[in-house]
Amino acid sequence: MNRRNVLHQLAAAPLGLLGIAGVAPTPARAQGYPDRPVRILLGAPAGAGPDVEARAFATLLQQELGQPVLVENKPGFSGLLAMDAVAKAAPDGYTLGGATPTNLTGNPRLVDRPPFNVDKDIAPISQFIEHPWLLYINANVPARTLAEFVALAKASPGKFTYASTGVGSHLHMTSEWFQKLAGIRLNHVPYGATHWQTDLLAGTVDAVFYPLLIADHVKSGKLRALAVASASRTPMLPDVPTFAEAGYPEYRARAWAGLVAPGGTPASVIERLAHASARAAQRPEFREFTKKYGAVAVGSTPDDFGRYLRTERAQLQALIAENNIRVD
Repeated sequence: MNRRNVLHQLAAAPLGLLGIAGVAPTPARAQGYPDRPVRILLGAPAGAGPDVEARAFATLLQQELGQPVLVENKPGFSGLLAMDAVAKAAPDGYTLGGATPTNLTGNPRLVDRPPFNVDKDIAPISQFIEHPWLLYINANVPARTLAEFVALAKASPGKFTYASTGVGSHLHMTSEWFQKLAGIRLNHVPYGATHWQTDLLAGTVDAVFYPLLIADHVKSGKLRALAVASASRTPMLPDVPTFAEAGYPEYRARAWAGLVAPGGTPASVIERLAHASARAAQRPEFREFTKKYGAVAVGSTPDDFGRYLRTERAQLQALIAENNIRVD
């Protein structure tokens, strides 16, 4: 299944959208909130996977809120342009943001040149979806288990390559994370947003860390999935062990999405949004769709989402520092 087919399938069904820290004790205007449309600023272009997810989630969220929820595309600067606009918006609950690992946890620019204060300027609302992360290898790589692949990589440091969507991307950071845990060194091949799947299938690049969206290529025999970063095995690929089963319980990488607000948004407004977001995420049609793509519907509280973000940010920032990762 190529990227275009994946996006086409995503466009045909509902999925999810995108969070972080501290709600200031600003006097609340939550009574009657919302009384006009709410907009979500999204750091992805129209038609991209996150955009399709955001619009589907917004449809469910507006049913819970009783007001239109509009998605506004604001791509650029690896998603930070939209998040910076959220950070500077009026904290009244009418301008929200779609958050991902790239624009709230792992982007190197949040470490060395932050455009906003990620702890103070952004308030978490709810995480509503997770995609477990898998390690895929081309079928020509002579390894059938994670242990065999690690042994090969240790025997030939830098010989095996892995694809990412660019330096500092979530694919890059999560790949670095596993290499640190396993004590191996793979050769990074940074792509743009396209083409790496073709090269992976052709054997031009050996491996990638990615969600279950390319699981069909495992079933066809073109790829092997060596492990999945989830608490239990996925029904989509039941023979693939978890990273914990394969000896790496610390590896808990995944893609996620959630909803955030400007820092200082009244706590009562955050509570109203979080309740509505959790209900939208747990709708039966949302759960069924996420299961179809191997994802998990969440619907967390602001406190839980904030803790999750702080933990992930600390892990990825340590990797950035240790590996001197910079985005020019």
